[in-house]
Amino acid sequence: MHKALIAATREYQPIDCYQQSERGHSRWEHRRILVFDQLAGCSNQWTDLRRLICVQRWGVRNRKFYYYTHYYISDLALTAYAFAALVRGHWSIENQLHWPKDMVLNEDKAKQRYGHTPANWSMVRNIFVNIARKLGFSSIAKAKRALANQPQKVLLSLQ
Repeated sequence: MHKALIAATREYQPIDCYQQSERGHSRWEHRRILVFDQLAGCSNQWTDLRRLICVQRWGVRNRKFYYYTHYYISDLALTAYAFAALVRGHWSIENQLHWPKDMVLNEDKAKQRYGHTPANWSMVRNIFVNIARKLGFSSIAKAKRALANQPQKVLLSLQ
């Protein structure tokens, strides 16, 4: 499937293209979203498949150049701009929830591995992230340090 996606994006012309650039936080990034309606061998594997999407990202982060290409499939017939918003929305969730849970709250290194324990602790981490955001913390690490010995403040925020 992956090879078919790559081949389709090389063989056919996109029906839509959207580009955007961002600067900030000591980095620069440019994104190009290409949308294809030529499904080239992919449509027989997926029912209702309507679009192939190629997202190219390149830029400079920490003075190092990078280039990534991601491929998506969709049953939606959207514009490149709309797909760009969906992809960015996904990464927003990743950056605001999954990354803090893993990097700050060490979810991937958790020792709980059996039964319902991993899911229960994941919910506790979700609750903590939400409480920290509700209390106005923009950094989960700062919230963790500030609230470490203040369970009453955490519990009061639940009201």
